[in-house]
Amino acid sequence: MTVTNSSPDKFKYPSLNGLRAISILLVILYHSDHKYHILEQAFQNKLLQPFVNILRDGQLGVNVFFVISGFLITSLLLTEERKTQTVSLKYFYIRRTLRIFPAYYFYLLVLLVLHLSNIIYINNHAWWTAITYTKYFNWNLDWFTGHAWSLSIEEHFYLLYPLLFISGDKVRKTAAISFVLIVPAIKVFMYYHPVHLQWINDLTIFKRIDAIAIGCLIALYKDKLLSLLSNNFKLLFYASCLGIFLLPYLPGINQKLNLHLGFIILPFGSTIGTIANILICIILLYSVFVHQGWWFRLLNSKVLNYIGLLSYSIYLWQQLFISGKLLNYWVTSFPQNLIFVFGAALFSYYCIERPFLKLKDKFQKTKGDLPTGTLAAMRADMGTSASHH
Repeated sequence: MTVTNSSPDKFKYPSLNGLRAISILLVILYHSDHKYHILEQAFQNKLLQPFVNILRDGQLGVNVFFVISGFLITSLLLTEERKTQTVSLKYFYIRRTLRIFPAYYFYLLVLLVLHLSNIIYINNHAWWTAITYTKYFNWNLDWFTGHAWSLSIEEHFYLLYPLLFISGDKVRKTAAISFVLIVPAIKVFMYYHPVHLQWINDLTIFKRIDAIAIGCLIALYKDKLLSLLSNNFKLLFYASCLGIFLLPYLPGINQKLNLHLGFIILPFGSTIGTIANILICIILLYSVFVHQGWWFRLLNSKVLNYIGLLSYSIYLWQQLFISGKLLNYWVTSFPQNLIFVFGAALFSYYCIERPFLKLKDKFQKTKGDLPTGTLAAMRADMGTSASHH
Protein backbone atom coordinates (compact mmCIF):
# COMPACT_ATOMS: atom_id res chain seq x y z
CA MET A 1 0.00 0.00 0.00
CA THR A 2 1.28 3.44 -0.96
CA VAL A 3 0.81 6.21 1.57
CA THR A 4 1.12 9.63 -0.06
CA ASN A 5 2.70 11.83 2.55
CA SER A 6 3.26 14.79 0.29
CA SER A 7 4.22 18.14 1.67
CA PRO A 8 1.13 20.36 1.88
CA ASP A 9 3.19 23.03 0.13
CA LYS A 10 2.61 21.21 -3.13
CA PHE A 11 -0.35 19.01 -2.42
CA LYS A 12 -4.07 19.40 -2.11
CA TYR A 13 -5.68 17.25 0.53
CA PRO A 14 -8.29 15.09 -1.23
CA SER A 15 -11.30 13.28 0.25
CA LEU A 16 -12.26 15.99 2.78
CA ASN A 17 -15.33 17.07 0.83
CA GLY A 18 -16.37 13.43 0.57
CA LEU A 19 -16.11 13.04 4.34
CA ARG A 20 -18.10 16.25 4.79
CA ALA A 21 -20.77 14.89 2.46
CA ILE A 22 -21.14 11.70 4.48
CA SER A 23 -21.29 13.74 7.68
CA ILE A 24 -24.00 16.11 6.49
CA LEU A 25 -26.00 13.17 5.13
CA LEU A 26 -25.87 11.59 8.60
CA VAL A 27 -27.26 14.81 10.07
CA ILE A 28 -30.03 15.10 7.49
CA LEU A 29 -30.95 11.44 7.80
CA TYR A 30 -31.08 11.76 11.57
CA HIS A 31 -33.33 14.82 11.43
CA SER A 32 -35.53 13.29 8.74
CA ASP A 33 -35.78 10.00 10.57
CA HIS A 34 -36.41 11.75 13.86
CA LYS A 35 -39.36 13.55 12.33
CA TYR A 36 -40.70 10.98 9.86
CA HIS A 37 -39.34 7.60 11.05
CA ILE A 38 -38.21 6.69 7.54
CA LEU A 39 -35.85 4.05 8.96
CA GLU A 40 -38.31 2.58 11.44
CA GLN A 41 -38.99 -0.57 9.40
CA ALA A 42 -35.30 -1.16 8.74
CA PHE A 43 -34.55 -0.57 12.42
CA GLN A 44 -36.74 -3.54 13.33
CA ASN A 45 -34.47 -5.84 11.32
CA LYS A 46 -31.72 -6.96 13.69
CA LEU A 47 -29.30 -7.64 10.85
CA LEU A 48 -29.64 -4.05 9.63
CA GLN A 49 -29.70 -2.49 13.09
CA PRO A 50 -25.96 -1.68 13.33
CA PHE A 51 -26.09 0.14 9.99
CA VAL A 52 -29.27 1.98 10.92
CA ASN A 53 -27.75 3.05 14.24
CA ILE A 54 -24.88 4.72 12.41
CA LEU A 55 -27.13 6.25 9.76
CA ARG A 56 -29.20 7.82 12.54
CA ASP A 57 -26.19 9.15 14.41
CA GLY A 58 -26.16 12.87 13.69
CA GLN A 59 -23.85 13.45 16.65
CA LEU A 60 -21.22 11.28 14.98
CA GLY A 61 -21.63 13.38 11.85
CA VAL A 62 -20.98 16.54 13.84
CA ASN A 63 -17.82 15.13 15.37
CA VAL A 64 -16.50 14.19 11.93
CA PHE A 65 -16.95 17.83 10.95
CA PHE A 66 -15.17 18.96 14.09
CA VAL A 67 -12.18 16.67 13.48
CA ILE A 68 -11.92 17.80 9.85
CA SER A 69 -12.06 21.43 10.92
CA GLY A 70 -9.25 21.07 13.46
CA PHE A 71 -7.10 19.11 11.00
CA LEU A 72 -7.55 21.47 8.06
CA ILE A 73 -7.23 24.79 9.85
CA THR A 74 -4.15 23.63 11.75
CA SER A 75 -2.61 22.42 8.48
CA LEU A 76 -3.23 25.83 6.91
CA LEU A 77 -1.74 27.64 9.91
CA LEU A 78 1.33 25.39 9.78
CA THR A 79 1.73 26.15 6.08
CA GLU A 80 1.49 29.89 6.65
CA GLU A 81 4.00 29.68 9.49
CA ARG A 82 6.40 27.62 7.42
CA LYS A 83 6.26 30.06 4.52
CA THR A 84 6.34 33.35 6.41
CA GLN A 85 7.76 32.39 9.84
CA THR A 86 4.64 33.85 11.42
CA VAL A 87 0.84 33.70 11.42
CA SER A 88 -1.30 36.78 10.83
CA LEU A 89 -4.05 36.79 13.45
CA LYS A 90 -5.70 39.73 11.73
CA TYR A 91 -6.01 37.90 8.44
CA PHE A 92 -7.06 34.68 10.16
CA TYR A 93 -10.01 36.32 11.90
CA ILE A 94 -11.01 38.27 8.77
CA ARG A 95 -10.99 35.09 6.68
CA ARG A 96 -12.95 33.27 9.36
CA THR A 97 -15.55 36.03 9.50
CA LEU A 98 -15.97 36.18 5.73
CA ARG A 99 -16.34 32.41 5.54
CA ILE A 100 -18.90 31.90 8.28
CA PHE A 101 -20.84 35.09 8.95
CA PRO A 102 -22.48 36.05 5.61
CA ALA A 103 -24.36 32.80 4.97
CA TYR A 104 -25.26 32.39 8.63
CA TYR A 105 -26.63 35.89 9.13
CA PHE A 106 -28.51 35.68 5.84
CA TYR A 107 -30.17 32.56 7.20
CA LEU A 108 -31.05 34.45 10.40
CA LEU A 109 -32.45 37.31 8.30
CA VAL A 110 -34.79 34.89 6.55
CA LEU A 111 -35.85 33.52 9.93
CA LEU A 112 -36.54 37.08 11.10
CA VAL A 113 -38.81 37.68 8.11
CA LEU A 114 -40.66 34.43 8.84
CA HIS A 115 -40.89 35.37 12.51
CA LEU A 116 -42.34 38.80 11.76
CA SER A 117 -44.78 37.14 9.35
CA ASN A 118 -45.97 34.87 12.18
CA ILE A 119 -44.88 31.74 10.29
CA ILE A 120 -42.37 30.75 12.95
CA TYR A 121 -41.71 31.92 16.49
CA ILE A 122 -38.30 32.43 18.12
CA ASN A 123 -38.15 34.00 21.58
CA ASN A 124 -35.80 36.83 22.53
CA HIS A 125 -33.34 34.69 24.45
CA ALA A 126 -32.97 32.34 21.49
CA TRP A 127 -32.44 35.29 19.14
CA TRP A 128 -29.75 36.73 21.36
CA THR A 129 -27.66 33.56 21.54
CA ALA A 130 -28.12 32.92 17.83
CA ILE A 131 -26.87 36.38 16.89
CA THR A 132 -23.91 36.30 19.30
CA TYR A 133 -22.67 32.76 18.59
CA THR A 134 -23.44 31.60 22.11
CA LYS A 135 -26.17 29.17 21.08
CA TYR A 136 -24.80 26.19 22.99
CA PHE A 137 -25.91 27.91 26.20
CA ASN A 138 -29.60 27.52 25.27
CA TRP A 139 -29.77 25.44 22.08
CA ASN A 140 -33.03 23.81 23.21
CA LEU A 141 -35.11 27.02 23.29
CA ASP A 142 -36.10 26.69 19.65
CA TRP A 143 -35.61 24.39 16.69
CA PHE A 144 -34.84 26.89 13.94
CA THR A 145 -31.64 28.31 15.44
CA GLY A 146 -30.82 25.38 17.72
CA HIS A 147 -28.34 23.86 15.28
CA ALA A 148 -26.03 26.86 15.74
CA TRP A 149 -24.71 25.20 18.92
CA SER A 150 -22.01 23.53 16.81
CA LEU A 151 -21.05 26.76 15.09
CA SER A 152 -20.78 28.56 18.42
CA ILE A 153 -18.45 25.86 19.76
CA GLU A 154 -16.18 26.25 16.75
CA GLU A 155 -16.17 30.02 16.83
CA HIS A 156 -15.22 30.05 20.52
CA PHE A 157 -12.48 27.50 19.90
CA TYR A 158 -11.03 29.51 17.03
CA LEU A 159 -11.06 32.72 19.05
CA LEU A 160 -8.61 31.06 21.43
CA TYR A 161 -6.69 28.52 19.35
CA PRO A 162 -4.72 30.90 17.06
CA LEU A 163 -3.45 32.74 20.14
CA LEU A 164 -2.13 29.45 21.48
CA PHE A 165 -0.79 28.46 18.07
CA ILE A 166 1.43 31.52 17.71
CA SER A 167 2.84 30.92 21.21
CA GLY A 168 5.04 28.18 19.83
CA ASP A 169 5.11 24.49 19.00
CA LYS A 170 5.22 23.29 22.61
CA VAL A 171 2.33 25.48 23.73
CA ARG A 172 0.07 24.57 20.81
CA LYS A 173 0.67 20.83 21.27
CA THR A 174 0.24 20.97 25.03
CA ALA A 175 -2.98 22.95 24.64
CA ALA A 176 -4.44 20.53 22.10
CA ILE A 177 -3.57 17.51 24.26
CA SER A 178 -5.09 19.25 27.29
CA PHE A 179 -8.34 19.93 25.45
CA VAL A 180 -8.53 16.27 24.41
CA LEU A 181 -8.00 15.09 27.99
CA ILE A 182 -10.17 17.59 29.82
CA VAL A 183 -13.45 16.50 28.23
CA PRO A 184 -13.38 12.86 29.45
CA ALA A 185 -12.24 14.19 32.83
CA ILE A 186 -15.34 16.40 32.97
CA LYS A 187 -17.53 13.45 31.96
CA VAL A 188 -16.05 11.21 34.64
CA PHE A 189 -16.52 13.91 37.27
CA MET A 190 -20.14 14.40 36.23
CA TYR A 191 -20.66 10.63 36.28
CA TYR A 192 -19.93 10.63 40.01
CA HIS A 193 -21.21 14.14 40.72
CA PRO A 194 -24.17 14.87 38.41
CA VAL A 195 -24.60 18.55 37.60
CA HIS A 196 -27.88 19.48 35.96
CA LEU A 197 -26.85 22.65 34.17
CA GLN A 198 -27.92 23.65 30.67
CA TRP A 199 -24.48 24.96 29.76
CA ILE A 200 -22.58 21.74 30.49
CA ASN A 201 -24.53 19.13 28.50
CA ASP A 202 -23.36 17.13 25.47
CA LEU A 203 -23.97 20.03 23.07
CA THR A 204 -21.63 22.49 24.77
CA ILE A 205 -17.98 23.32 24.30
CA PHE A 206 -17.15 21.70 27.64
CA LYS A 207 -18.00 18.26 26.26
CA ARG A 208 -17.18 18.68 22.57
CA ILE A 209 -13.99 20.73 22.31
CA ASP A 210 -11.95 17.51 22.30
CA ALA A 211 -13.15 16.58 18.80
CA ILE A 212 -11.75 19.78 17.27
CA ALA A 213 -8.59 19.52 19.36
CA ILE A 214 -7.85 15.97 18.27
CA GLY A 215 -8.12 17.13 14.66
CA CYS A 216 -5.53 19.77 15.49
CA LEU A 217 -3.28 17.10 17.00
CA ILE A 218 -3.26 14.85 13.95
CA ALA A 219 -2.19 17.85 11.85
CA LEU A 220 0.57 18.69 14.33
CA TYR A 221 1.82 15.08 14.44
CA LYS A 222 0.86 14.10 10.88
CA ASP A 223 4.23 12.80 9.71
CA LYS A 224 4.82 10.71 12.81
CA LEU A 225 1.30 9.28 12.70
CA LEU A 226 1.54 8.32 9.04
CA SER A 227 4.86 6.60 9.67
CA LEU A 228 3.35 4.72 12.61
CA LEU A 229 0.19 3.66 10.78
CA SER A 230 1.53 2.97 7.29
CA ASN A 231 2.46 -0.70 7.72
CA ASN A 232 -1.07 -1.73 8.72
CA PHE A 233 -3.09 1.19 7.39
CA LYS A 234 -5.80 -0.76 5.56
CA LEU A 235 -6.35 -3.10 8.51
CA LEU A 236 -6.55 -0.16 10.90
CA PHE A 237 -9.00 1.62 8.60
CA TYR A 238 -11.41 -1.31 8.48
CA ALA A 239 -10.97 -1.92 12.21
CA SER A 240 -11.83 1.74 12.85
CA CYS A 241 -14.98 1.50 10.73
CA LEU A 242 -16.00 -1.67 12.58
CA GLY A 243 -15.23 -0.02 15.90
CA ILE A 244 -17.58 2.88 15.15
CA PHE A 245 -20.34 0.40 14.29
CA LEU A 246 -19.82 -1.44 17.58
CA LEU A 247 -19.51 1.54 19.93
CA PRO A 248 -23.29 2.02 20.37
CA TYR A 249 -23.49 -1.52 21.78
CA LEU A 250 -20.95 -1.03 24.56
CA PRO A 251 -23.50 0.26 27.15
CA GLY A 252 -25.76 -2.74 26.50
CA ILE A 253 -22.87 -5.20 26.80
CA ASN A 254 -21.73 -3.50 29.99
CA GLN A 255 -25.20 -3.76 31.50
CA LYS A 256 -25.88 -7.32 30.34
CA LEU A 257 -22.58 -8.69 31.64
CA ASN A 258 -22.71 -6.50 34.75
CA LEU A 259 -19.18 -5.23 34.12
CA HIS A 260 -19.61 -1.93 35.98
CA LEU A 261 -17.60 -0.09 33.32
CA GLY A 262 -19.97 2.85 32.93
CA PHE A 263 -17.36 5.26 34.23
CA ILE A 264 -15.13 4.26 31.29
CA ILE A 265 -17.77 3.83 28.59
CA LEU A 266 -19.44 7.17 29.32
CA PRO A 267 -16.40 9.40 28.72
CA PHE A 268 -14.59 7.26 26.17
CA GLY A 269 -16.91 4.76 24.54
CA SER A 270 -19.80 6.56 22.85
CA THR A 271 -19.81 7.73 19.24
CA ILE A 272 -18.93 11.21 20.52
CA GLY A 273 -16.32 9.95 22.97
CA THR A 274 -12.55 9.75 22.85
CA ILE A 275 -12.45 6.30 21.24
CA ALA A 276 -14.73 7.44 18.42
CA ASN A 277 -12.64 10.56 17.85
CA ILE A 278 -9.47 8.45 17.55
CA LEU A 279 -11.20 6.13 15.08
CA ILE A 280 -12.39 9.14 13.07
CA CYS A 281 -8.80 10.39 12.95
CA ILE A 282 -7.55 7.07 11.56
CA ILE A 283 -10.31 7.09 8.95
CA LEU A 284 -9.51 10.69 8.02
CA LEU A 285 -5.79 10.03 7.61
CA TYR A 286 -6.47 6.91 5.54
CA SER A 287 -8.98 8.80 3.40
CA VAL A 288 -6.59 11.67 2.70
CA PHE A 289 -3.25 9.92 2.31
CA VAL A 290 -4.03 6.51 0.76
CA HIS A 291 -4.83 7.28 -2.88
CA GLN A 292 -6.17 3.92 -3.97
CA GLY A 293 -9.11 1.62 -3.47
CA TRP A 294 -12.86 1.92 -3.51
CA TRP A 295 -13.05 4.21 -0.48
CA PHE A 296 -10.79 6.85 -2.02
CA ARG A 297 -12.72 6.72 -5.30
CA LEU A 298 -16.04 7.06 -3.46
CA LEU A 299 -14.99 10.05 -1.39
CA ASN A 300 -13.61 11.84 -4.44
CA SER A 301 -16.56 11.09 -6.71
CA LYS A 302 -18.24 14.09 -8.28
CA VAL A 303 -21.46 13.62 -6.33
CA LEU A 304 -19.92 13.43 -2.85
CA ASN A 305 -17.41 16.16 -3.65
CA TYR A 306 -20.23 18.51 -4.67
CA ILE A 307 -22.39 17.68 -1.65
CA GLY A 308 -19.37 18.32 0.55
CA LEU A 309 -18.80 21.66 -1.14
CA LEU A 310 -22.36 22.66 -0.24
CA SER A 311 -22.33 21.08 3.21
CA TYR A 312 -22.17 24.35 5.18
CA SER A 313 -25.15 25.75 3.29
CA ILE A 314 -27.01 22.45 3.61
CA TYR A 315 -26.26 22.47 7.34
CA LEU A 316 -27.81 25.90 7.74
CA TRP A 317 -30.98 25.34 5.75
CA GLN A 318 -31.92 21.76 6.61
CA GLN A 319 -33.08 22.97 10.02
CA LEU A 320 -35.82 25.12 8.50
CA PHE A 321 -37.23 22.62 6.04
CA ILE A 322 -36.83 19.49 8.16
CA SER A 323 -39.04 20.87 10.89
CA GLY A 324 -41.60 18.10 11.27
CA LYS A 325 -44.80 19.19 12.94
CA LEU A 326 -43.42 22.64 13.76
CA LEU A 327 -44.24 23.82 10.25
CA ASN A 328 -47.07 21.97 8.58
CA TYR A 329 -46.49 23.18 5.02
CA TRP A 330 -45.98 21.35 1.74
CA VAL A 331 -42.39 22.63 1.49
CA THR A 332 -41.56 21.17 4.92
CA SER A 333 -43.11 17.77 4.25
CA PHE A 334 -41.04 14.74 3.36
CA PRO A 335 -39.67 14.05 0.77
CA GLN A 336 -40.02 17.34 -1.14
CA ASN A 337 -38.50 19.23 1.78
CA LEU A 338 -35.16 17.64 0.92
CA ILE A 339 -35.40 19.20 -2.54
CA PHE A 340 -35.98 22.61 -0.96
CA VAL A 341 -33.03 22.09 1.38
CA PHE A 342 -30.80 21.49 -1.62
CA GLY A 343 -32.30 24.43 -3.53
CA ALA A 344 -31.80 26.81 -0.60
CA ALA A 345 -28.24 25.54 -0.19
CA LEU A 346 -27.50 26.20 -3.86
CA PHE A 347 -28.79 29.75 -3.55
CA SER A 348 -26.84 30.33 -0.36
CA TYR A 349 -23.60 29.00 -1.81
CA TYR A 350 -23.67 30.72 -5.19
CA CYS A 351 -25.36 33.99 -4.26
CA ILE A 352 -24.17 34.60 -0.69
CA GLU A 353 -21.06 32.58 0.05
CA ARG A 354 -19.07 32.71 -3.17
CA PRO A 355 -18.88 36.53 -3.47
CA PHE A 356 -17.48 36.69 0.06
CA LEU A 357 -15.14 33.78 -0.63
CA LYS A 358 -13.58 35.78 -3.45
CA LEU A 359 -13.15 38.70 -1.08
CA LYS A 360 -11.73 36.33 1.53
CA ASP A 361 -8.87 35.34 -0.78
CA LYS A 362 -7.58 38.90 -0.71
CA PHE A 363 -6.81 38.49 2.97
CA GLN A 364 -4.62 35.44 2.46
CA LYS A 365 -1.20 36.61 3.56
CA THR A 366 0.79 34.25 1.37
CA LYS A 367 -1.65 33.45 -1.37
CA GLY A 368 0.96 32.48 -3.90
CA ASP A 369 2.72 30.16 -1.45
CA LEU A 370 -0.27 28.16 -0.30
CA PRO A 371 -0.62 24.48 -1.16
CA THR A 372 -2.03 23.78 -4.60
CA GLY A 373 -5.77 23.85 -4.19
CA THR A 374 -5.63 25.04 -0.60
CA LEU A 375 -7.70 28.15 -1.25
CA ALA A 376 -10.40 25.87 -2.60
CA ALA A 377 -10.07 23.76 0.52
CA MET A 378 -10.37 26.88 2.63
CA ARG A 379 -13.50 27.80 0.75
CA ALA A 380 -14.89 24.39 1.54
CA ASP A 381 -13.90 24.66 5.20
CA MET A 382 -17.02 24.98 7.28
CA GLY A 383 -16.23 26.37 10.39
CA THR A 384 -17.16 22.87 9.40
CA SER A 385 -20.16 22.13 11.46
CA ALA A 386 -23.25 20.20 10.92
CA SER A 387 -25.92 20.06 13.48
CA HIS A 388 -27.62 17.44 15.51
CA HIS A 389 -30.22 18.83 17.82
